[in-house]
Amino acid sequence: MKKTVILLVDDEETIVTSLRGGLEDEGYIVITAADGLKALDIIKSQPLDIVFLDIWLPGIDGLETLKAIKDFNAEIEVVIMTGHGTVSTAVQAVKQGAFDFLEKPFSLDTVLDIIHKIENKRAAARTDQRQNEPVAEPPTLIGSSHTLRMLQEKIARLASGTSNIIIYGESGTGKELVARLIHAGSRQVTQRFEKCNVAFFTPEEIATELFGMPKTTDGGAIRTGLLRTRGIGTLFFESLQALPASLQQRLADALSRSSSPRVIASLNVPAGSSDEPSLRPQLLECFSETLMIPALRERRGDIPMLLQHFIKSFCDEYGCKEKTIDDAAIELLINYDWPGNVKELKNMAEKLVVSVPTLTISIHDIPLAVRDELQHSMSRYYEKYRSMDEAEAAWRKNYILYHLRKNNRDIEATASNLRIKEKTLKKYIRQYGIVMTAGEKSPQLRQRTLKRSMVLSGRGLHSGDKTGIILTPLPPNSGIIFGNISTGETVRAEIDNVVSTELSTCLQANGAVARTIEHFLAALHAYRITNLMIKINNEVPIMDGSAVDFCQVIEDAGIEEQDAPLEEIVIGDRYVLGDVKKNTKFIMIEPADIFSIHYILQYPKPVGKQEYTFVLKDEEMFKTEIAPARTFGFLKDIEAMEKKGLASGGRLNNVILIDDEKIVNTDLRYPDEFARHKILDMLGDLYLLGRPIRGKITANMTGHTENAAFVRMLRDKLGI
Repeated sequence: MKKTVILLVDDEETIVTSLRGGLEDEGYIVITAADGLKALDIIKSQPLDIVFLDIWLPGIDGLETLKAIKDFNAEIEVVIMTGHGTVSTAVQAVKQGAFDFLEKPFSLDTVLDIIHKIENKRAAARTDQRQNEPVAEPPTLIGSSHTLRMLQEKIARLASGTSNIIIYGESGTGKELVARLIHAGSRQVTQRFEKCNVAFFTPEEIATELFGMPKTTDGGAIRTGLLRTRGIGTLFFESLQALPASLQQRLADALSRSSSPRVIASLNVPAGSSDEPSLRPQLLECFSETLMIPALRERRGDIPMLLQHFIKSFCDEYGCKEKTIDDAAIELLINYDWPGNVKELKNMAEKLVVSVPTLTISIHDIPLAVRDELQHSMSRYYEKYRSMDEAEAAWRKNYILYHLRKNNRDIEATASNLRIKEKTLKKYIRQYGIVMTAGEKSPQLRQRTLKRSMVLSGRGLHSGDKTGIILTPLPPNSGIIFGNISTGETVRAEIDNVVSTELSTCLQANGAVARTIEHFLAALHAYRITNLMIKINNEVPIMDGSAVDFCQVIEDAGIEEQDAPLEEIVIGDRYVLGDVKKNTKFIMIEPADIFSIHYILQYPKPVGKQEYTFVLKDEEMFKTEIAPARTFGFLKDIEAMEKKGLASGGRLNNVILIDDEKIVNTDLRYPDEFARHKILDMLGDLYLLGRPIRGKITANMTGHTENAAFVRMLRDKLGI
């Protein structure tokens, strides 16, 4: 299906960059222009669907540009954007053919709603045309490698039979395509191919979808399930591993009956995993044939043919002259590992066809993330070690840690898997300083990311600049990464990258900078988000001085449990930073069944002494007790910071201001809001360890500097 191509026309770079990132993450192809003349050049040179057009532009303004766009092609839908428009301006824009009128600031959801309205309008207009289109020929597998030829031979053999089949493969390898090819070559080809994505349904819905619903006592209609529906030649279950255990036996019983159609099921196998998804043995027995789809990196020889096929196909679809890709670019793409497999390659080919203005695609047109991955990632990894012995020791320690976690700290099972004696394994544990809690096993947590990308706008506390934040889900084991919206450079949220804790926690590495990260990291800590890309303009926005907006954006995006384990840091001993005395700064952590922080704050009046204990049972407690606590500062300190060019983003609505006698600008949300805010900061700084902690923390009069030192101490003591 052709993707919607969107042109953003605005001379405010922050808005364009933030909006572009959000729309691209939603699957749209986005092009940008900073003025009306450039926009008109783009419109005349390539096909477009939607234009988001700022009304105040250098050169020709938005209304003139709108008229020129409609004169050139009335089918292009235009949405006018403005930060200071009037009713008369809006009326004039709509009269000239604008689809809608957006007043800044606006949310990504508002933009997406308008795009969906435009897409629905176009879909309705094309309904009659689509009904008359001929049925497309079944697709084929592209390539000539030995691996692909063996797959094609097995597809042909399976197509000639009637057995139920399970297709295994990583995401994006083409499991549905293979299922359709099997159906197309089978005796059931005259009947229809029915797809059912198990993961899209609730347990109640999938039960009705598969097995139907009998006539109810009140005369309700009978619904026939897919397993009993006439005319289905092949029933394809996508993501069968998502089928609830309570329904697996019922499905096994249904498949054992000869009246069921032929069933092909797909199971996602994560990269690097040798474990099959968990299914009941009785259900697995119903599938007498299996087929493993190779990852694209296992058939690299097919990549040039696939590229040529996709580029030609998209050139035809978008009405472009056929483009070619040069040898250097092909060589780079052949050596890339393609974690998203053929689907990722296809998406990249489409983007290159639409966004590259020339007829030849060069290595410089390949996305920076792909080039950087190939050219720099391995060198950075190897440069961490100063000798072969150090590298081997690090590898051995990580290898043992992986298997200990996989076996939930079971020494006997881990030694058996590694094919070494328990005595040898215990020696390695001591040698590499691996800390384990005696006789205690953690519940199996899963890694998390967001379900979809999100955009949030705000202002930097210290820079005072308007800044955006773009959140992008990442696959398991990626970690928390901050990226620069403009340059693409990244810095990981790790303690080794902390360069300043004077006023807030700041990271810097590889040319990337991330300032005031603690509030956002605290929200990620509470919601246990472990894999996320956070693109910013060097500084996380301050919002209202708390973490409330960050909680909301996480909840709006939704949380995705990932198919990868997450190991807690379980404290098995007492660790102290500083001297545990009433009037000194210290942080202490002790073993406990849950994670808690008791913070003691002692300031001169009007603050005085405050204490608060927070227990992190779930994200709701964090959102209620800690997230609303705001940044605070004394007037004399803020004046000093302003003289240094800092705190330029401080406003009456995002910082609690305190003078010698009172709180100047607001009412407190809690009597102990200052102590709660210190806990918020600590939760963020602790997440530089990258994993949740189980232990009891007591802290007295500490700030970011002590928090960072405490995190380094824990890392070194626990061998993290």
